[in-house]
Amino acid sequence: MEHVIKSDNPITKLKILTFIPIFIIGVGFLILVSKSKEQLEELKILQTNTYKTKNISQLIMDFQQERGLSSGFLGSKGNKFSLELRQTRKRVDNDYKKLHYNAAKLFDIRQKIDTLSISTMQAFSFYTDAIKEMQKYYFKIGMSLNDAYLLRQSKIYLNLSFLQEALGRIRGSFNGVFSNRNTLDKNLLYTVFHSKGVCDSSRERLDAIGSHKYLNALHKITTSAEYKYIENTVEKYASLQLGNQKEDPRKWFDAATGIIIQVADIEKSLTGEVNAYIKHKVAATKLQIIWQTTFFLLMFLLASWLGHKLKNDILRNIALLQQYKNAVDRSSIVSKTDKKGRITYANDKFCTISGYKRKDLTGKAHNIIRHPDMPKSAFRDMWNTILAKKPWTGIVKNRKKNGDFYIVEAIISPILNHKGEIEEFIAIRNNITDIIAFQEELEHTQEELIFRMGEIGERRSQTTALHVKRVALYSELLAKIYGLKEKEIKYLTIASPMHDIGKVGIPDEILKKSGKLTKQEWEVMQTHTDIGYGLFKDSQKPLLKAAAIIAHQHHEKYDGNGYPKGLKGEEIHIYGRITALADVFDALGSDRHYKNAWSDQKIFAFLKEERGKHFDPKLIDLFFEYLDEFLHIRDSFSSQSSREK
Repeated sequence: MEHVIKSDNPITKLKILTFIPIFIIGVGFLILVSKSKEQLEELKILQTNTYKTKNISQLIMDFQQERGLSSGFLGSKGNKFSLELRQTRKRVDNDYKKLHYNAAKLFDIRQKIDTLSISTMQAFSFYTDAIKEMQKYYFKIGMSLNDAYLLRQSKIYLNLSFLQEALGRIRGSFNGVFSNRNTLDKNLLYTVFHSKGVCDSSRERLDAIGSHKYLNALHKITTSAEYKYIENTVEKYASLQLGNQKEDPRKWFDAATGIIIQVADIEKSLTGEVNAYIKHKVAATKLQIIWQTTFFLLMFLLASWLGHKLKNDILRNIALLQQYKNAVDRSSIVSKTDKKGRITYANDKFCTISGYKRKDLTGKAHNIIRHPDMPKSAFRDMWNTILAKKPWTGIVKNRKKNGDFYIVEAIISPILNHKGEIEEFIAIRNNITDIIAFQEELEHTQEELIFRMGEIGERRSQTTALHVKRVALYSELLAKIYGLKEKEIKYLTIASPMHDIGKVGIPDEILKKSGKLTKQEWEVMQTHTDIGYGLFKDSQKPLLKAAAIIAHQHHEKYDGNGYPKGLKGEEIHIYGRITALADVFDALGSDRHYKNAWSDQKIFAFLKEERGKHFDPKLIDLFFEYLDEFLHIRDSFSSQSSREK
């Protein structure tokens, strides 16, 4: 102690100590439950999209049917398929209503078909273009998926849809060709051959990505007599050496429709599996939210109970200390001195606490009990005050006869005679050694709690506890040789273990991932600086303010290419610049789950290369100037299980 000790209220620190764990638990709960609820909302949207996909799939199938029948109707000049066409149109109309689609264009085309005022190819193209627009919804759903299973099922479904549509175009095109006995529509034939190519491509893609179950079902379809009939018919018409011979449109349409229905059945089976999977995920997510809420509620209650108990225990002790103080007030440590400061009287309690006998004290100057930690300036202030006939109050550290110390809260008052002149001085003291020790213990407890909280962030990312210890010591050494003030060095040293506390809010699948992070995962990982900053930014305590700065800025780079703010040069607080170098130096020499430790040669080369880029040039120069001391810290706080070389 190099100056007079000033009193402080331990209740404020007590509140902080009991509030921080509860606050962290609350923040963790909000983050995890928020993410679970977000996932649940995404699943519910996916359920809605799946239901809509099912309705769109049914509309496409009925639309394909209407297209094929319309081709036969137009090809036969209205003589064939009229009854089936009317029935199919009713189904399409119902499908449109379910999806709230505008059928104005469809009604216009139907009118032209009914009056034979549109060519087969024109009508065919209208239906085909409309189906393509409907299929775009499948692409949209697929683009929004981030679940590997659902993404794979989506690709299978999409290719099944392409296969079904290709078969539908073949059916419709040929139906138009076969129904027209007078001419051979080459545009429709070209559509057949192009669609056959799409059909084969879709089958090949399904062979590459489909599951064993669906490949077997598809193989059964493609080896059936009906499918062989379709393939043979396409091959036969590819030669265009047929004369006037054409297939029976009814036979053709029924055979092709049977194949399309079988492919649609595979789609329905796939949709059923997807729905079951999503329902399972929804149930699991709801259960997860319940579990998280229950767990965090229990943790909150436990932390609150422990905090309340700790607070009551400490308040009880403080109350007892207060009572002891009151008792001492009734029989305090008392001494009197003359105008020159020589002791004229000392009571028993003074003798007891100092270890001197009364005869040893009488006539001596008061500096007989002066402790070396007390500066002369403190006593000059005291004498100036009491000589001005004013009472002086302060806390003083004294030395006992045996060399030990004790701390007292002292009130020294001048005693004035009737003329207002100073006769003597009386000092009434209360022994507060235990109270000061208790206060310092609270400070040490706060420092220990902050250090342990720093370990939490590191342990979640599978980093050793020694990492935060070394980072603190490196930061302390850098701060000293940089020339920071003593208080700044203390705050930086204590708060530096909190640099990665924000990682408590990063999901395990990202934080503990052994491979390279994706762009999205990296963006999530970077938020740990904002999360850590958010924990402490509103505190008015200098130590917690320092923790907020360090958590927020330790990934900023001197050249402005860091995150989260892209600060540059001395825009970055010196705490952030120091912690950045300390953290990177230790991390490079450490084995992590995603990398092996670097050699010293490689580390030093990297630090020199990053001088003025990642790191403050002055700090890099100081680092290498005092390199032996940094290496000594590293070697002193390492273990066989966590050797970082």
